[in-house]
Amino acid sequence: MRVREIMRRSCAVTAMAALVMHHVGPMLNIRAAEPANESGVTGQRTQQKGKKDYIVKFKTKTAMEQSTTTYEESTEINQNGEDKLEENKLVSLELSGKEAEQLETNQNVEFVEEDKEVSACGEKYFAGKDKKKHKKVEKRHKKNESKVEWNVQMIHAENKAKKSNNKVKIAILDSGVDWGNDIDLAYQTSLVPGEEEMTQMFMDGSGHGSSVASLIAAKDNGEGITGINPNAEIYSYRVLGDGNKAPISRVVEAIYMAINHKVNIINMSFGISEYSETLEKAVQDAADAGILVVAAAGNTGSEGVQYPAAYDEVMAVGAVDKDGSVEQYSAKGEELDLVAPGELVRTTGFIGSEEVVSGTSLAAPQVAAAASLIMEKNLNASPEFVRGLLNETANLYGESDAYGSGLLDAEYALAQYDNYSKNYTKINTQNGVEVKANKRKVETFEDTGCVEGSWLGNDHKNMIAAGYFNVRYGARFPDTKEYMTEDKKYVFRGMEINPWWHGFLRTNYIKAAIYATRVGDAVAKLPVGQLCTADNDYYSQADEMIADLKQINWTTELARMKSENTSNEKAQKQKNTAGFHRAVIWGMAIHSATDIYAHSVRYNSEYLRHVKGDNGINIADDPYTCHWRYEDAQQVAGKIMSKYMKSGSVTTSDLLPDKVPTEYKLYNLYTYVKEEEGQSMAADVLSYSYQNSTK
Repeated sequence: MRVREIMRRSCAVTAMAALVMHHVGPMLNIRAAEPANESGVTGQRTQQKGKKDYIVKFKTKTAMEQSTTTYEESTEINQNGEDKLEENKLVSLELSGKEAEQLETNQNVEFVEEDKEVSACGEKYFAGKDKKKHKKVEKRHKKNESKVEWNVQMIHAENKAKKSNNKVKIAILDSGVDWGNDIDLAYQTSLVPGEEEMTQMFMDGSGHGSSVASLIAAKDNGEGITGINPNAEIYSYRVLGDGNKAPISRVVEAIYMAINHKVNIINMSFGISEYSETLEKAVQDAADAGILVVAAAGNTGSEGVQYPAAYDEVMAVGAVDKDGSVEQYSAKGEELDLVAPGELVRTTGFIGSEEVVSGTSLAAPQVAAAASLIMEKNLNASPEFVRGLLNETANLYGESDAYGSGLLDAEYALAQYDNYSKNYTKINTQNGVEVKANKRKVETFEDTGCVEGSWLGNDHKNMIAAGYFNVRYGARFPDTKEYMTEDKKYVFRGMEINPWWHGFLRTNYIKAAIYATRVGDAVAKLPVGQLCTADNDYYSQADEMIADLKQINWTTELARMKSENTSNEKAQKQKNTAGFHRAVIWGMAIHSATDIYAHSVRYNSEYLRHVKGDNGINIADDPYTCHWRYEDAQQVAGKIMSKYMKSGSVTTSDLLPDKVPTEYKLYNLYTYVKEEEGQSMAADVLSYSYQNSTK
């Protein structure tokens, strides 16, 4: 019998907690945005000089409420939060060091700790020293092709997902998941401040969360990758900002929201080296609620497993390379449960693209997906049961500090389910359940090869070469950036002020989207810093669009883009060039085009207004209100992106779905197409246009 001994670290935790209570360490920079500058750029509130954000746990709600009248409450969670911190008598406050010390001595306070940052545990490849590695991989791709991703074959998870009425709910706390990009979402929200009305299609600012989600549940539709369990219901909580960092308070809020939403599994592909009592308590509460918590061990190597993976209640996952050997960067330590592939893993990228990434961030969701396959057999299975089964059936072939119980083996775990389940109830489960040791040969990348015609294929390389991360940045721009005009009006984040960037029915959204791409192409042919009018007579509100673009401080935006893609060498080498400006403006055009399907739609005889529905999402932005319009928007985004990559010209047909919508109609579409294309083409869209404009 092989038993993985889980050691309690109560003494160490107690000592660390005592240290936290009596010492306040240096603060990491937790602010993602900056105050207004000379160019009119605005952001979140400015941190007061000499103060930091602290999490304070009170003994009573009365004491907590009184504190907020004395101290300023931080704004690390936007209005989409459900006040779960407050329900647990927690609050994040702006405090000086002296104020924090005073609160520690307050008899109504349990503890005070700095609201530090977690960071994602994934790295984007296609950079520097890895270029040779990619070239070698490409050669192998040509000689040894397969039908299934190499990482899925290594853990024997191919074709294990069967149709099931038991829908396992998996919460992904990450950088968000772009809706409609080959991943169905049961729930989606952003807790990042300033994103209260974030377009659901471009929720993910970095691509990290979408990569994680695709490994779990990308649809089996013959496009891109297929997730290990497409049957799983994905609940996406955007906690990581565009720089892939988040304060602990925001993570904890999301954990309690996931508990409230009764999810079965939580995946967290981020970590922090410092112990947090607040985070540990949230994790414990999740485990007590019957939730299996899975987390990336961290890319810290011999420095040890990061938190939350290091907590006893969490399944800590390390990474192996394409040869099945533990990655040098993969965190080592006694807290490790098992390992999964974490090198050159193909995932879903931006608007149907592919992205090859590495890190323990990618290993963790593969374990979460395998766990969901087990839970489908019994939704009431305890976290301890699922964790034990995966650990006991892992392929044991390395030192436990590096490999934990061994390499994940989904097939063997499922095969041993009945035996393990039968014996689990008959013995002292703390001592483990005897199963036959897994000594199967590990199938490496060399054995399995690449997926036929796609992995590291031309489309992927072209997308990388095109700088799609700049286009992604631009697609989020109208919803996330604020530039103030001389008359104190915000541009980009105000549909009433600048409807041309939001596909709004009161402007010719067809011409607006096309004109934006024309401006982008015109900019690409000019010296940096110049902005031409690009056929100013083409569009009646061209002057307004140009005025908006003139507000952009490109130096500032380039710095922001780099900060959001710190692990991408190509992004870091990006200069303030006309090509960068073109990519961002084309991204803004994609936003304008896709927003047509949010803000110019008539559904069930009603205009989809910006009012919150029962799920807390604005009905106009809710992809579950007539989901077909979001699928059409996704198709349109893909068409425009294709034109961007090929340096082609966007036409009206690129802004329309290939099939005539039957469940909804677009306001003023007939009128706007007639203005652009004439009567002939307008007649073709009459059947799915609604001509009477209303506010």
